[in-house]
Amino acid sequence: MPDQVFYPEVIQDAPFPNEGTGEIPKAETLPSGTYSPTTTPAKEITRKRVAVELLSQALNTRTKRILQEFELELSGGFKIGDFKDGETGDVRITPNGITARDKAGVTTMSLDGTTGDAIFKGKIQSGAVITETLQVGNNSIILSGTQRRMTFYDASGVPQIVIGNVD
Repeated sequence: MPDQVFYPEVIQDAPFPNEGTGEIPKAETLPSGTYSPTTTPAKEITRKRVAVELLSQALNTRTKRILQEFELELSGGFKIGDFKDGETGDVRITPNGITARDKAGVTTMSLDGTTGDAIFKGKIQSGAVITETLQVGNNSIILSGTQRRMTFYDASGVPQIVIGNVD
């Protein structure tokens, strides 16, 4: 049996639909009604913006430190911890103030940013307290540093006991 020789089949170029033969006519010799491809001017490709400034100048992810001040929106804030009833408490920092809850869901500390009120559940300890007047128990006991006296009041607000300087 003699060897058969196979030759590649020649495939003719077919133009895309509505494109014609694929030949580009010269612009100078175009008869009327003939169209030529238009050239598109070069455009700059827009680059994707990455928050490099925020990461490099305000937050250091390597040292896990906040390097600049952040301003919170009225509805924004920070939540520290994840409250789980009976397991863990949480702390929230918002423009209205700071609150902390224990694992029972009871607010243990609150600083009101609008009124300046501070509420603490539990002990408050300090190495030194410097204040002019300390009012305890809905003004039932008043300790005055400037007048150097303690005044104990009854339920109607009448002083009952005065210890120290008496005016």
